[in-house]
Amino acid sequence: MATNKMLKDSHQKSKDEAITIDLIHNHLKNNTPSGIKIREAFISDLPSEQAFISTEQSGATRSAHHDLNLRMEDGTIKAVEFKGSNKFKPIDSTKAPWVNGVQFYNGTGSKFKMGNIYASKFYESCIDKIREGLNMMTPKPSYEEWVKDAFRQGKPKTPFVTELRNIAYCSDYLSNMRKEFNKTFIASTFELTDLMLEVQAIADEVLSCKDYWLQIHGDINDPEKFHVKWTNKITMPEIVSVEQLKSKDNCDINFKFVCLDDSEFFAKMRWGYGQCITNIRIDIK
Repeated sequence: MATNKMLKDSHQKSKDEAITIDLIHNHLKNNTPSGIKIREAFISDLPSEQAFISTEQSGATRSAHHDLNLRMEDGTIKAVEFKGSNKFKPIDSTKAPWVNGVQFYNGTGSKFKMGNIYASKFYESCIDKIREGLNMMTPKPSYEEWVKDAFRQGKPKTPFVTELRNIAYCSDYLSNMRKEFNKTFIASTFELTDLMLEVQAIADEVLSCKDYWLQIHGDINDPEKFHVKWTNKITMPEIVSVEQLKSKDNCDINFKFVCLDDSEFFAKMRWGYGQCITNIRIDIK
């Protein structure tokens, strides 16, 4: 039940963010008191930037990497990434704009060597155990067949993983299987170096798509009850080191990155749609 609640909460956060982005767009479009506050904050926080005349929703997709577009005075279009919180609390300008969000990047693990290594080792170590432990009827698939679902962002489509989901979704058995396997997964120095280089490239690409960041904490419908801050384009400093962190619960595989300017950020490799079922992914925050 706890896992079901966690999944529902995750989906709800996405829905809430979409609602808030729609509200931002409409407050700015209709020049409401909240819209005026957001616009004035842009001028105050980014005094060297030209003003924007209108906004439009980007129809955010997995590839868009941003939430709103601003049409500037000269007609150019600028992309905005929104990170919000319902809590009415001051915004810490010393921290990255995404600190109160889920992450600044999330994507399928197949894009990373580390994700593919994790999938391969999981298949070799766990699939026979799972099939026997759950008395599954479907024959063990080849790795090439199984991995189609391992990285799929949604419900499985292959026979074996479909049966697995039907009989064990949100089960303690699969949760424990994941934890036991994660205990044994230790990345080598070479694998960590590859991950560092891949994360650097992805972070550079993703952050380059975002011209501005908008943070709002509180109730956007009441200008007296929210804090707002705009931040200009952010570039990722050079990453100089990475380490795999020890985990108390072994629910996920966690990594810590340190940059040349001594800033830090983290990545999490996890199953995104049912433990041991589908959507091995890496989230960067």
